[in-house]
Amino acid sequence: MIYEMDKARAGMKADAGFDRVESLPAAEAIQFGLVVGEDTQGRAVPGGGTRIAGISLHTHTKMGGYEQYDDVSIETNAPVWAQVIDAGTVTDGGDVEFDAAGRVQDADVGTALPNAIFRSDAITLSDGSVIALVQLATPFK
Repeated sequence: MIYEMDKARAGMKADAGFDRVESLPAAEAIQFGLVVGEDTQGRAVPGGGTRIAGISLHTHTKMGGYEQYDDVSIETNAPVWAQVIDAGTVTDGGDVEFDAAGRVQDADVGTALPNAIFRSDAITLSDGSVIALVQLATPFK
């Protein structure tokens, strides 16, 4: 039997180059590979919150995502694999927007992710989820 590995997983860093990771406590459960923001109490929330923070990173210590009160690792300045909106459109080189849940697509979903660009088309993984590579560059304001 031949097993084929997926190219990546939501929340994975795309390379081992320079990056900046910040941490915030989770206000609620947060999946890997979502745009996250900061709420008024300084906690990570899916979507933009009161201030965009970045994209939640994968960790090997959790299965599926962070739980409330976990320390969320958030990529702010490097390429990272993000969850794509169901049936969303992604174009390599296109601008990035995100919905209230923090999933991304090209346009017409809600909020622009400033200083971000897609560096891949959408990729469907073996579990049926869809991801795309997003190049982040802070600041987001």
